[in-house]
Amino acid sequence: MSHRPDIAVFGAGAWGTALAMAWARQGAHVVLWGHPVSLVEELVQTRRHPRLADAELPPSILPVASPELAFTAPVWVSALPTQISPQIWKGLASQASDRPELLIHVSKGILQQGHQRLSEVLEPMLQVPVGVLSGPSFADEVALDRPTAIVLALPTSISEHRAVQLQALLSTPRLRLYLSRDRVGVELCGALKNTLAIAAGLVDSLGLGYNARAALVTRGLAEMSRLVERLGGRPETVMGLAGMGDLLLTATGPQSRNRRFGEMLGQGITPGAASASMAEQVVEGVFTTQAALALADEVGIELPIAREVARLIDGADPEEAVARLMNRSLKSE
Repeated sequence: MSHRPDIAVFGAGAWGTALAMAWARQGAHVVLWGHPVSLVEELVQTRRHPRLADAELPPSILPVASPELAFTAPVWVSALPTQISPQIWKGLASQASDRPELLIHVSKGILQQGHQRLSEVLEPMLQVPVGVLSGPSFADEVALDRPTAIVLALPTSISEHRAVQLQALLSTPRLRLYLSRDRVGVELCGALKNTLAIAAGLVDSLGLGYNARAALVTRGLAEMSRLVERLGGRPETVMGLAGMGDLLLTATGPQSRNRRFGEMLGQGITPGAASASMAEQVVEGVFTTQAALALADEVGIELPIAREVARLIDGADPEEAVARLMNRSLKSE
């Protein structure tokens, strides 16, 4: 790729690679920056990602281990694990003479340090507008070009006219993007649904039934709604793709690593062993839960399901956690 790329994706994990594939299939020239070098070499040689082995990288994706060419793209996409994103971007920013029109992050979670959303940290650090892409999406299905609908939340510093252009640029016939201005709501929904997915996995592995799972998902949405609205997000975000949609997928889909983590806890596997079994995949809900609770405490709201998930992560007995939730004092819906 000798000319300027259209999009640069930073982070060659499954999700970053799947998005790069979706955009490249539409004819976009995409630079995919990854680490370690051995992964990038494998992508170059095999044109397949080890976690997306059924899908081949389109010709217009260039995997790179050095970020220079990626920096020249007008749109940067950050697909790095949430907790290490600020640290990696600090290093990348110090190397980059260019700045893009926009950075879009696709990571879900709340930072443990400072309990901030990622856009709150990256925007002042990079001095560029930061958007977020989130919603119900498993990487393997996007890589295989299966129909997916997600939300692109852009800051108000991007004009309405430009927002619509960016929506069109990043949409494909099989990847439908809905436009939002509610970054707060979209980021918090993406974070909290991972915590709730851990609880859903627990309910399933304990054999508590579909009634229990439906109750959990519905009451989980109520918790999500309380946090989002108290922190300035919009209720319609919670009821849309970024909230309800992503929660339904992650609480029921077998590919969800947060759900799988909850299942393992229900089977008596320790939190440490469950995390270790995921190999290089990060269980974001483990990190997000405490940060979400800290945020809730700061604004004076209750997140009972998240609190029990935090206890589970600390090694509490799964049956007792469920009993505590069921025995809470009765209230109106």
